Amino acid sequence: MNHQAWLLKIQLAGVVALAVFASWALTSPAQAQKMRYANGTAYWDVDPGPIDPGSYWTSGLYKYDPNGYLERNWRDADQLHEMTVYADHAGKQNCVFRKRVPISTWDFQHPYLRVCRKPPKD
Repeated sequence: MNHQAWLLKIQLAGVVALAVFASWALTSPAQAQKMRYANGTAYWDVDPGPIDPGSYWTSGLYKYDPNGYLERNWRDADQLHEMTVYADHAGKQNCVFRKRVPISTWDFQHPYLRVCRKPPKD
């Protein structure tokens, strides 16, 4: 009889944990912030507000190195990091900055991505 009570308690705890997890999953940041993908790069499709995109953008380097080849590390096994991707976005301008979904160390070091609807004329 004692074992049946413990089994019932464990089952109840499992049901409660499942309900808590399901409610958390329905309100997760990925759903709330609309995660998008373009060219294999994940980003949040919301306006990040005032940002400091870094010297790559503010120095004008992106005009001469649009794919960010100069920002890459030869020791990095994954060399397919894009600095500009082309996709539809919620912004009003042709090109907007979006926050990357940090997956690797490179994404943490380069937190912003430029998303353009069509190639910029700059």
